[in-house]
Formats: sequence, structure tokens, C-alpha cells
Amino acid sequence: MVTYPADWEIDKVSNISDITTGCRDTQDNIYNGRYPFFVRSPIVERINVSDFDCEAVLTAGDGVGTGKVFHYINGKFAAHQRVYVMSDFRKVTGKYFYYYFSRNFINEVEKYTAKSSVDSVRRAMIAEMEFPHPSLPEQNRIVENLSCFDDYIDDLAELIEKKKGIRDGALEDLMSGRTRLEGFDDGWVENSIDEVTQTIITGGTPATAHPEYYGGKIPWLSSTEIHQKRVSKPTAYITEIGLQNSSAKIAPSKSVLIALAGQGKTRGTAAYLLESMALNQSLAALVTNEKCDSEFLFYLIESLYLYLRELSSGDGGRGGLNKKLIKAVVVKMPGDVAEQKAIAAVLTAMDDEIEALEAERDKMIQIREGAMDDLLTGRVHLTV
Repeated sequence: MVTYPADWEIDKVSNISDITTGCRDTQDNIYNGRYPFFVRSPIVERINVSDFDCEAVLTAGDGVGTGKVFHYINGKFAAHQRVYVMSDFRKVTGKYFYYYFSRNFINEVEKYTAKSSVDSVRRAMIAEMEFPHPSLPEQNRIVENLSCFDDYIDDLAELIEKKKGIRDGALEDLMSGRTRLEGFDDGWVENSIDEVTQTIITGGTPATAHPEYYGGKIPWLSSTEIHQKRVSKPTAYITEIGLQNSSAKIAPSKSVLIALAGQGKTRGTAAYLLESMALNQSLAALVTNEKCDSEFLFYLIESLYLYLRELSSGDGGRGGLNKKLIKAVVVKMPGDVAEQKAIAAVLTAMDDEIEALEAERDKMIQIREGAMDDLLTGRVHLTV
């Protein structure tokens, strides 16, 4: 239980703000409309009419965003009929309310349910929520500090998206040969994947009914981890006996991974294996031969994502990829392995820069979370 400073006032949300809901349906949205339209999602739609013109904090009343989706706005907007709108703040600033409410409301909602997820929010859940707050001058200082974190994190996120766009454009240009690196002008050649690989490895899953197959020292990988792109963390660890009594096979480091199956957009995704791991049946590992640099092949396979998705859904694909389909894929690439390595180096440098920016963003988010804990509980006082 949090003990707030003696000079903080403990209030209820109903005493410090008005609580209402929007009146619109999701289908009322208009692409590129004049005003923000808040629905039950983190994504803000647009609309050509406004029902509110004020400073407000909004949260989803039901759906997957219940207790998790929050918005702050000061101006004209519209809201879905199952989105709660808190406005006309008294004794608190709107932005301070946003910070405290968005951080603590999920705990309030969970008091009303024994389930792990919350289906809907009733007005009383908001109205009766305890809301401690310092003086207005201290609120303003807290908001000022937290807004600095938000601005920096938003700037980083914008820069990351910009860098990703540049990187994706470079991937397309370099892998198609439209852009050639200085010092390389030899022609490109066509090869099948079969011609540039030593082998293609697929795996399997040890029987879960045998606990002795799991908890060993052999890293084991499924397609759920392929989002890492440069894979170093396995899905689980299996034992030697688990490996021997299953179809799981070990792929060497520097293999190029392709997701043969998986939920959503996973199928056809490429990754680069940084450490030797056993694979399950949802992955294939391409081990290159002397004709092809492994990192180049990773980027080349990544550039073929849409093609592989289409291939896996076509005749013979049966909704998934397999060795036969992959081996038959014909790709165009530099015959000179030195050019392959140079292309891979350019793209790797871009990926490293994006990864460093993402690490900085994640670190700042953690620091911001700690600052919110300290400032919104009064453990750290800001001088006014």
C-alpha cells in the first residue's frame, strides 16, 4: 500500500472531473477527417465532426483495450459511445490526471473481477477510484518532467521509423541491383536456393509428455522467436535424450532461418542464427556454400518475404513452406562473393544503428517508468 505525503489531498475521480462517454460508432470514421476520433484502440481514427472541445483524458469502456488504452487531448474531437471521457478538471491539471490515471486505472479495474482480463468498465469504477494529488504547482512540475521524457521517447520513435524506412528502401534497391556499391560492376547471376546452399535443415518437437526431454543444455528454437531477426535467444532448452528421440535437428550458427509456418505474418519471415540451436518443425535453416555469403542470403531472403508468402499459399504450398519449395526458388545475386559481403555490411550497419536507437528508447521508457513511480507517489518531491 502506498503512503502519500501528508500535504497531498486524497480525492475521488468523480470529485475532480466530469465523466461521460462519446456518442459515435466506429463506422463513423472518415479517412483524413478534420478531427481526432477516439475509439476503443490505441489507434486514433479521424472524423469530420467534433462533439467535444476541451482538455480531456479518454479510456476504452470495453474490448481488448479495456484498462490499457488511454489518450490525452486538448482541443476538438469525437469519441466512440463506449469510450469514457474525463474532462472539466478541478483541483488537478488534465495532464497530471492523464499520467496518474493511465498508470493506475488497470489496478482499480482488476478489483472488480477475478479474471485475468477485464471485459468492460462501468462508470462507477472510474468515479470511485481514489485519486491522490499534490498542489497544483507541484503537479505542474511533475507534468513538466514527465513530458520531457515523453517528448524524447516520441522523438526517438519517430527517428527509428524514419531509419527503418531508409533501411527498407536500401534493402529493396541493393537486393534488386538497382543500386550498386562503388567498385563493383560485374554482372549478376541467377541461382536456385539449392545451388547456393550446402543443406537445408528442418526440425521437430520433443514429446511434451516426456519431461525428461526438456530442461537440458541444448537451445531449441521455434518460429515464435524469429522476430528477433538476429536470433540469440531460444524458445526453450532440451536434453540430449530429447534431441535423440525427436525430429529436432541442430542448425549451425550463421544459418539463415525461414519460418515455414506460424501465426499471423510469421510464415516466410527470415532471420539470422547467431548461435547453434536445435530447430522445431516450423523453421528451416539454410546453410550456405562457397557461392553465397550467409548474411547476404539473410537479407536476400528477407527481401523475398511477399514472394514466399504467395508461394506458400499457392499450389503445393498447402498454407506453408517446405524444403522442396525453398530449394526451387530462383534468385539473382552478385557472382562475386566480395560484393555480397559489401552489400550485407551496408545493411548490417543500418540494422545496428536501428538496434542501438531501439535500445536507447527502451532504456528511456524504463527510466520514465521509474520516474512516474517516484513522482506520482510523492516518494520524490519536486521543489516548487
